[in-house]
Amino acid sequence: MRRPPLPLILVAIATLALGVTASPFLSGLRPAVERHARARVAANASAHGLTGSAEYDDEIRARAVFTAEAGLSFFHTHAGGLAPLVLLAGTIVASVVPGVATRGLLYVLLTAAALFPLGYLAYALAALEMGRDAGVAMVERYVLTPLGSAAILALVALAWALGRATRARARAPRVDQAT
Repeated sequence: MRRPPLPLILVAIATLALGVTASPFLSGLRPAVERHARARVAANASAHGLTGSAEYDDEIRARAVFTAEAGLSFFHTHAGGLAPLVLLAGTIVASVVPGVATRGLLYVLLTAAALFPLGYLAYALAALEMGRDAGVAMVERYVLTPLGSAAILALVALAWALGRATRARARAPRVDQAT
């Protein structure tokens, strides 16, 4: 069995390690994360549309903090699931997929796919720095959609390449072992 290229392995393992270490921020360090998020919203009051009305501003702050915490949670969840999938898919590509160009393309797409969970960190930070709606929209458009599309395209292309390799093997003449 062959292995995928080292950059793909390193990116997937780094993403997995970062995702696992995000767990303390979701539990024990949650109060500190909330304080930081509230401080960033206050520092970027105009981006969040704070008006000085306590009731309205509290709702805006709560929504921004929730979005930042959701970004951390999504990061943790996606890193824990997608990184092992990328490693598995990369190993399958290395072991089964014929053609240097096809393997190279799949490796690039899989490496981009391994970066997808990091988009949720950008999601959390952008929501605090740019305002909830503007930050989320920007990250969805320029980070999550391209990286998520790379992940989907990589898996579809891998399925296609595996089907193609299977058909090629089925058409190859077999050596009769019964003699």
